[in-house]
Amino acid sequence: MRKVPLNVLDLATREAGASNADAVAGSIRLAQVAESLGFHRFWVAEHHGMPAVASSAPAVLIAGIAARTERIRVGSGGVMLPNHAPLVVAEQFGTLRALYGDRIDLGIGRAPGTDPATASALRRSTDALGAEDFPQQLLDLLGFFSGGFGPNDPMAGLRAVPGLGDEPRVWLLGSSGYSAQVAAALGLPFAFAHHFAGEHTEEALALYREKFQPSAALEAPHAMIAVTVLAADDPDEVHRQSLPAMISFLQMRRGLKPEPVTVEDAVAYEFSRLELDFIAQRTARQAFGTPDVVRDRLASLLASTCADELMLASGAAEADARARSLELTAQLFA
Repeated sequence: MRKVPLNVLDLATREAGASNADAVAGSIRLAQVAESLGFHRFWVAEHHGMPAVASSAPAVLIAGIAARTERIRVGSGGVMLPNHAPLVVAEQFGTLRALYGDRIDLGIGRAPGTDPATASALRRSTDALGAEDFPQQLLDLLGFFSGGFGPNDPMAGLRAVPGLGDEPRVWLLGSSGYSAQVAAALGLPFAFAHHFAGEHTEEALALYREKFQPSAALEAPHAMIAVTVLAADDPDEVHRQSLPAMISFLQMRRGLKPEPVTVEDAVAYEFSRLELDFIAQRTARQAFGTPDVVRDRLASLLASTCADELMLASGAAEADARARSLELTAQLFA
């Protein structure tokens, strides 16, 4: 299998019966495990109003993780830019860069990461909800880091402190050809959300590479894919650990915000045929299984996508299983 840098995408998952403090502490512990295993990056997502997910404030969580690790790059996967003023994001990540030096990544996404009502509450407005607004928001953010505003730009007289001169490594995240083209036009590294949009991965990455324009940040296209991975020594453990997340996905498809589910309750759940078909479709291009199965799945994805890096989103329900999955996957690339 082709060796590439391995990275982790974490949601600060809150297990059933645990507190938000437990979830955040678990994210820090997982980052420490990832660092000890030689992983390259540890990113946290932005989600709001989800009882099982405690990663609603990426910049704050990144600060806590970076303070408790030494070498691993720490970043966002990502900050959902329409939820935030670009100046605020520049100041937050400029501060992180000032605190922790060149270990900070800023992954930027376009989706709200929540429902429309919560998005409106975050923004205190229904403005800037459309895809057409995103490129200008992103240009404003990059301008606050570089000072690259034109003389007639309304932002030209503003300065991000910290921010200007403290630019982290900026990535564009996406799950479509649209995001691929924006990343290509701006000459940014591109992270594709294969873990929930796996049917479009190769097409989007091909478009990104075809349209890529070199920039001061990047001379040639650089792509990463996020893939859900659950590796365990025992196939039965793979099955058990995967079920709570599957139930959560089914609930979200019904428009619900799922509460944490124990492994025991998930095992007792009676799935319908339609639900089982949905699960099979969702996991078909992910990497669930014993190490040999995971190796084959990841090798196939690396061959078909030519990805430069892999970002592993855990499919395991429990903290010990998430750590063991990282360990087994790291061994495959040793």
